[in-house]
Amino acid sequence: MPIPALLLALAQQAPLARPAAIAADPRVAYWQQEVRYDITARLDEARGVLEGEERISYFNQSPDTLRTFALHLYLNAFRPGSRWAAADSAERRRRFNDLADPDYGFNHVRNVRIQGRAVAALYPLAPDSTIVRFILPAPLAPGESLQVELEWDARPSTVPRRQGRQGRHYDFAQWYPRVVAYDRHGWNEHALYPAGEFYGEFGSFLVQLEVPADQVVGATGVPVCGDPGWAGANQVPADPPRLRRDYYPRALASFDPDEQCGPRKDGGRDLLAGPGRKKVVWYAEDVHHFALSMDPAYRYQGGWWGEVAIHVLYRPGDENTWGRGTAVERTAIALEWLDGLFGKFAWPQITNVHRLEGGGTEFPMMIMNGSANQGLIVHELGHNYLMGILANNEWREGWLDEGFSSYQDHLFYVERQAGGSRATIRNLGSSLTALDLDGMSEPASLVSENYRDFTSYGISVYNRGEWFFHQLEHIVGRETMRRILRTYYDRWKFKHVDEDAFREVAEAVSGRDLRTFFAEALHGTDLVDYAVGRVRVERGGVGEWDAAAGSTAGASPDSGSAVPPSAYRTRVEVRRKAAGRRPVRVWVIAERDTAVAEAEGLAEREWVEVATRSRPRAVRLDPEMMTGDWNLLDNERRLAFPWLQWLAFGNTRPRRLHFDTWFATPVHRDRIASSFMPVGWYNDAGGITLGFRHRQNYFGRFEQNVAILTWSTGWQSDQDVEDRDFFTRLRNPTWLRAPGVSQTLEWYNVEGRFGARLAVEKTAREHLTFGPVRRYGFALQWLEPDDFRYLDRGYYEDAGLVEATLSFAVSDRR
Repeated sequence: MPIPALLLALAQQAPLARPAAIAADPRVAYWQQEVRYDITARLDEARGVLEGEERISYFNQSPDTLRTFALHLYLNAFRPGSRWAAADSAERRRRFNDLADPDYGFNHVRNVRIQGRAVAALYPLAPDSTIVRFILPAPLAPGESLQVELEWDARPSTVPRRQGRQGRHYDFAQWYPRVVAYDRHGWNEHALYPAGEFYGEFGSFLVQLEVPADQVVGATGVPVCGDPGWAGANQVPADPPRLRRDYYPRALASFDPDEQCGPRKDGGRDLLAGPGRKKVVWYAEDVHHFALSMDPAYRYQGGWWGEVAIHVLYRPGDENTWGRGTAVERTAIALEWLDGLFGKFAWPQITNVHRLEGGGTEFPMMIMNGSANQGLIVHELGHNYLMGILANNEWREGWLDEGFSSYQDHLFYVERQAGGSRATIRNLGSSLTALDLDGMSEPASLVSENYRDFTSYGISVYNRGEWFFHQLEHIVGRETMRRILRTYYDRWKFKHVDEDAFREVAEAVSGRDLRTFFAEALHGTDLVDYAVGRVRVERGGVGEWDAAAGSTAGASPDSGSAVPPSAYRTRVEVRRKAAGRRPVRVWVIAERDTAVAEAEGLAEREWVEVATRSRPRAVRLDPEMMTGDWNLLDNERRLAFPWLQWLAFGNTRPRRLHFDTWFATPVHRDRIASSFMPVGWYNDAGGITLGFRHRQNYFGRFEQNVAILTWSTGWQSDQDVEDRDFFTRLRNPTWLRAPGVSQTLEWYNVEGRFGARLAVEKTAREHLTFGPVRRYGFALQWLEPDDFRYLDRGYYEDAGLVEATLSFAVSDRR
């Protein structure tokens, strides 16, 4: 069968990826478009250009009549004048705006024909040319299809960023004209920005690739014929590459590799490999993108995970980090973990290549990584499930793949590597709460380019997105969360997903109404603050009251199982003191047992009843610190001997004692750190002076108080002065919290001087990592001499001083 006939056979035999309508949610008829690509590509290494022809079969399965058609030309982002380059410049990065020919990237289309008729290219985002649009010669009604034929060329930039070329190494992460996705929002004609990534239609790819004969190639799909160079680069000859050429039997039933990839004699539109060249044909189904990477110096190692072939391509010098089976084993470990978490990997192979750039980027059946780090492999391979198989719109809802894969990455380290813990989750939440307090947070749900800068995008989409999934797991429980993940994967594989799709699964599996949580956690950054209000403890209510209390009341926080009939019931008032709303767990800690209930957290005041077998001793809200509550100092109430706290500390706020050092400042999230240390020094008037210092700190930013009490002994002094001095500083009390504002109050009587100082400073900034930082300050100080035995009259008069200061400062880093 000649190559043109093979192309036709593949196009005819490959089934549509999805039927026109799928009832994923019985209330909504789901649909998605279908596309088939037939691409011919030739690499001209002298120019660094890949060029060829493309035929697109497009099936309109939407309920709409289409009048336009659009393509992505991604590589045009990596050149001067693009929206990507403009975003870089606005954030003081110079990557692509300064590139000149032949260093910048490009993507061109020519001779475009739709249904056999020539059409003109329109660039709706000009001067950015990452989107090209065409007017259809005739409207495309629902259920109809069309054919698009075009010529194209593509050149990566020499500055790598999700693509790149250096010498004979090419990362063709984006290269062919790719159909713009059409969904319920219409055509997603979206420029490629530094923030946000991809969104495309599921379909099939048949890619004929002609390259120099010594190139070693990795790609999406399977090499149905031709030599990708793996055998010659194989570092373990006894373990030959697994090509999986039999994976698509319907499409390749009459396929003859020798005939199809050998030299052609009768011409045709397909490739004719000449001397020093070779031809490789790749095929993939149920994918929405196709990536390529090649380098004649690549080393190859392969392996298996179940029926999935693993291909690893690494560069010379990587033998200790990628070679000797390291990257293969780590890729298999990642597949095992992800299969267990979501479900079976849905494709025949995964290719893991060492790309030019650091970090990593995911593509269907392929990950391009800057290292063979286990965490990076787990994260990027996780995207094959959470972006490739469950295909969300990465620029519209980046949290649904970046935050999701960060979440599963953390679970991997907790459960498989012992490298994560509940503490690291709490630290993640604390870092986000700190930004909330500063007024610098942005929701996880913004469209990618609408974030104030790339740093804010990364924090919101990756970190806040991950925190959302941890909070959801905390609300529904670990086992329920695992059922949610598997149900979501099973129900939505090879479909486009969004927040609604995931929430519907989460609610159906958990049996809970999660609308408020999703809205608050994804679409807002309101501060969360709950406090223990009134507490009432009653003896009795055995049996009958327990049954009315519900399944969580009287349950062990560890086992989650019910306890025997209660002897005590505790009614706890949960007060909501800020705008943010989260479900809040209420722990009642008794003499011999602990019971947990949950408050909805919606009302300003809500009563919760908890049953215990023994006498309650304390009440705590959210001891796991999973709500994001910024002020945990009012989340605890001791019910047994509370006067002991007053005797010891002067108030009932929780604290932990430390021996102070000059070299560290203890910081806690759920209580005040109180540090004590002795102090001493010498001066001529008071002689040897002894005392102690007490420091406080909460959350590294509040209650930063200092108290110093000293006694001048008169020992070894010239004047034999005995005196008691004090210095007190109160800084940033929680009740005066305001974004970017610090407050300081000092009063003292120290070595002949007494006085006070009040200072307020406001810090304002627009960006976290660049741009000016403005500080506005006001200070009022009173100072008066008290004992001239300590003072030099050349510097002090016997009179008080009141001084007011206004300050303004701007700093910037360039």
